[in-house]
Amino acid sequence: MTPEYIIEICVAIDIAILGIAYPIIVDKISNIGDKYNSQYIPVLFDSEFPQKSLSITINKNNYRISFFKFIMYFTISSLIFMIFKIPPLFGWDNWFVNDSAKFLVLALSLLFTVSFFIWLDKVVLFNGKSTSLLTHIIKKYELLKGSPEASQYHLKAINELTFYAIEKQDEHLQETLLDFYYKVFAKIRKNHDKNKPLVYPIDLYFLVNKLNVEIVNTDNKKLKAIEHRAVSGVWLLGEDFEEINISDDTYNWLWRNIYIFCDNPRFVKMFWSNSNQYFTYNLKMIHADYEKGSIANEAAIAVRQQERNSFLELHYALGGLMLYRNRYDVLKYIFEYSQSQPPQYVLLPQSMTEIFNWFEHFRNDFKNTKLPIDIKYSFPELDNLGSRSQVNHWICKYLVVLFMRQYTLRQYYTFQNFTALPVLPNEVVELNNWLDTVSYFENILRKIISNDVLLNELELYNIAQEKSIEFLLFVDRLKSAINKNIADKKISTELSDEKIASFYINSANIIRKSFSKYNSVFTSKDINQEKNKVKIPISGGIVLMSKSSFVEDDIPSLNFDTFFAGQIASQNIERLIPKSFSVSKTKRYLLNKDNFLLGIDRIINGAKDIVIVGVEVRHEVKQILDNSHFRDMTRYIPSTEYDVQDALFIVAESDLPVIEHKNIDESTITELNLVLIDKDLQVYSSVLDINKNENSHIKNRWNLEDAPDTNDLKVQLAIVFSSVIYWGDEREVVQVNIASEYREQGIENNVNDIESMKSVNKDIAN
Repeated sequence: MTPEYIIEICVAIDIAILGIAYPIIVDKISNIGDKYNSQYIPVLFDSEFPQKSLSITINKNNYRISFFKFIMYFTISSLIFMIFKIPPLFGWDNWFVNDSAKFLVLALSLLFTVSFFIWLDKVVLFNGKSTSLLTHIIKKYELLKGSPEASQYHLKAINELTFYAIEKQDEHLQETLLDFYYKVFAKIRKNHDKNKPLVYPIDLYFLVNKLNVEIVNTDNKKLKAIEHRAVSGVWLLGEDFEEINISDDTYNWLWRNIYIFCDNPRFVKMFWSNSNQYFTYNLKMIHADYEKGSIANEAAIAVRQQERNSFLELHYALGGLMLYRNRYDVLKYIFEYSQSQPPQYVLLPQSMTEIFNWFEHFRNDFKNTKLPIDIKYSFPELDNLGSRSQVNHWICKYLVVLFMRQYTLRQYYTFQNFTALPVLPNEVVELNNWLDTVSYFENILRKIISNDVLLNELELYNIAQEKSIEFLLFVDRLKSAINKNIADKKISTELSDEKIASFYINSANIIRKSFSKYNSVFTSKDINQEKNKVKIPISGGIVLMSKSSFVEDDIPSLNFDTFFAGQIASQNIERLIPKSFSVSKTKRYLLNKDNFLLGIDRIINGAKDIVIVGVEVRHEVKQILDNSHFRDMTRYIPSTEYDVQDALFIVAESDLPVIEHKNIDESTITELNLVLIDKDLQVYSSVLDINKNENSHIKNRWNLEDAPDTNDLKVQLAIVFSSVIYWGDEREVVQVNIASEYREQGIENNVNDIESMKSVNKDIAN
């Protein structure tokens, strides 16, 4: 059997495909995606067989060629075997081997033709009906497993077809898209770890956000179902009853969507309606499960309450945005919306406690540790640094309107009381915050009461006229209740042992460090203390300080545990010790920086065991001394006494003073309830709450007015010690001051008038 006309037929078919059909189809391929304004549909087409690329490596260079082109090149190359007559190998001689070149051309031409028609079908699919293309891409997406990148491209392409459907109002795509997205979101929510907040793939966030943009800017009349799911938040919040924690990312994208459609009342109402249903069924409160006298599910209750608060925060911000945009029709819808009878307004406050808690939350920026409210919920035209704080103001203003609305609510149950005073916080710090909150609240309330336009639009004008005095009386009663609670808390609150201990430790350290600065100028020799005429006493002190500094959960004063000891160290120790040198001097000279070294030489005149005490010496003088032969005998001490600064005291080491730290009387220790905080220095201290009955005698000594409702209660701080500096009667202390153009110190002495110390003369005589 001899095959005939194979080459002629195959060549004709190949020429027809290459010369006529191929150029036309290539032109069609270049336009794939243009119809849908898509960047990803062409990518999907390139992944379809036979358009899919084949990777070939030649000489370490990688080349990519589509399967269709590869088959086409291979088919054309097979004609080479018809040009050259090659005898059969290995002596084979039969009709099949002899005509194998023709069979090869036939097989490749058939493969080429089949591939061409498959390729043609794919081109028609990607350039044809949108419904067919969408169905095809969805099927491919559902079959993809283990290829995140391919899945992502298919999802992006489906999203682009969704945008196309909205733009062209192609209602034929709606049902398929709704079914697809329902499965995608449901699968993500079903497979998600319920212990973690749910973060969707970024493409789904972009889908919903861009759909909101398209819907707002399109007269959408046919695709209402897609519109509802995109605008109302159904897709992001879920169409199921899965109790999944909403992530910060989802809240962020929800607010971005609200930002887009905030000026469209119908869309805002749609969002509010869905949120009511979600809050009612997906975020319902968890009731306490008591087990052996304790709550077994306490952690779950706390987590759920945090979830509810985050959800409510978003919707209070939405109310503030509507008030800012003057969308009074939306606000009236919000005020009246309920899905039950008698009505329950689940996204609105049920009591004054909720109103003032939320008002404090939005007013006080320090409560928002994650992200400031004005950044988290940005308002249109309020995004620059100078106006951002207005975001908080408008949300607070909305809460004041809700306060007035409370007076319009009808009581259905006996336990309902919409206008009762709020439950106040327990901590003094929070109570003080509430005082600031109520003052700010009152300021906004007065402005709203006088805003007739706003009240008329919200149908609150009549209630404002009838209850305006009652509104302000409510605020006054709340202020009084807060002040009373603060006073009661401060009076009854016990002092913090931890803060008292901190005061004792820091006080002891400061006093000890202050005395240690003068260790080099005291001698340890025994002297007859009773006969010494120069005795300089140094003692501690007693002072009143705000009680709030020494209790927990209150605002402490700055450096409450170091300020008093620092003051005693500065005003007593570091002032009186240097002053004792000035008081004990036996001779004084005034020299200048150029001749004081010569003067010191004449005073010492070669005497041994001489000490030069530099008191608060300025840097220039200190440099001169350190570079002189007096360096080793000079000792520097600080001074807070202005009159004893930049002075040098020349004294024999045997004439240096002695300091004694005396014991404190037992009666004083008992009276002031003192605690020993430093044994070596005999320093005692105490912190007494003078507001207690047992300490009333101490309070009376301070002549304080008896005002138990005051917010500034006091405690008595005591740092008690009794130290005495003794100077010998036979001492010789020569004071040398360094003249300065900035201080008047008298007339300078002539160096020739300076006399040597008496101790020097005695040494010479001996």
